[in-house]
Amino acid sequence: MKTQISFTAWPLTRVVKLILIVNAVIWLITILLSKIANSNFLFVNLALTPYSVFYDFHIWKLFTYMWLHDIQGFNHILFNSLFLWMFGGTLEQKLGTKRFIQLYLICGIGAGVVVLVTGLILNPSIIVVGASGALYGLVAVWAIANPQKLIYLFGVFPVKAKYFALFPIGYAFLDFLVEGSTVSHSAHLGGLAIGALYITGYWHPGMIKDKILYLFFKHKLKGIKQKEKKNSQQREKRKPPPGGGYWN
Repeated sequence: MKTQISFTAWPLTRVVKLILIVNAVIWLITILLSKIANSNFLFVNLALTPYSVFYDFHIWKLFTYMWLHDIQGFNHILFNSLFLWMFGGTLEQKLGTKRFIQLYLICGIGAGVVVLVTGLILNPSIIVVGASGALYGLVAVWAIANPQKLIYLFGVFPVKAKYFALFPIGYAFLDFLVEGSTVSHSAHLGGLAIGALYITGYWHPGMIKDKILYLFFKHKLKGIKQKEKKNSQQREKRKPPPGGGYWN
């Protein structure tokens, strides 16, 4: 069963605020280390590189990469912060602090695993940073939980939640066309998929089994009904006419 979420104004909740602060502080420290000390210490030790995780067993990078952001510009951390504020606060209010943290980390780490797999195939040396995977997981949950809810864009234009969620998805697609990095953008798709699985419950083996059984018996029941309808039509044809006997 889908979780129903009532959308209000974009709240700045406790955990969302904490994540925003942590991301901003780490981003500033990374810039200072790069500009003043000419050091990439944080990127070397915390950024996700498929090769280092798979061959050097730097497993922690599946967690730490989501707390780093590109220091060559402001757009990366700006849009991630904006999406976190827009989608995260409402989810934290409705899911609760513990479940929201769980969702955020599962989507972020899960997206990292997707990057790891695609990177090993396409580009093992690629360096991936950012919370985009976790954030796209939040977008998926936000849209699936209550897709018909109206959101008033700029306080004026009514937009359904499922269409409003297309804005960040469209941004990721356009960014992919410009940047062309299949591996790093696989984190977006991974986050979306994991968020969708999380909120629908289809990650759970029992749920998958129940769904398969439901579809199987639904198909069987449909076949039985069709067979019964056909038999009924045949019986109708064989009813005796007024003069007796049966139709041929």
